[in-house]
Amino acid sequence: MPLAIPADAAARRFSVWAIGLWVLLLFAAVGSVQYLQHGEYPYLAAALLVIAVCAGCILRRPWARPIMRVLAVVLALWALLTGALMLQQWGDFAVARQHAMTESQLGEVALWMIARAQRTWQVALALKALAIPLLLWLAWQLGRPGVRAQFPPRR
Repeated sequence: MPLAIPADAAARRFSVWAIGLWVLLLFAAVGSVQYLQHGEYPYLAAALLVIAVCAGCILRRPWARPIMRVLAVVLALWALLTGALMLQQWGDFAVARQHAMTESQLGEVALWMIARAQRTWQVALALKALAIPLLLWLAWQLGRPGVRAQFPPRR
């Protein structure tokens, strides 16, 4: 017996903004696992909120669209703030590298760990730089009349 597709789901057309929601949902899911593992419960609660609102938007629930717009702007501002704080640590890797080279006991392992930490820092900074315009674009898209019309009120 084939599954019946709801009438409103069959009429939906492809939306690029939905891809942004799926990516945000995946990042929030990965983050929630890490926050749970490290006991960072306020961040875990925020990640679960993002997951719930993303799911609501993907399912085109009218309550989720305005909340997602606010969350996208807040997340963009958070990425901007934390990215600026990260940039203040720009020279710390050079200082750590110099310290590791002066201490003969630390050796190559310390230099390898510093290089690995710097690569991780660079990737995180690049992801924040990409996230800011994408989150602002998502907030803008969710406010457009054509997208608003895709979130019909419940009957």
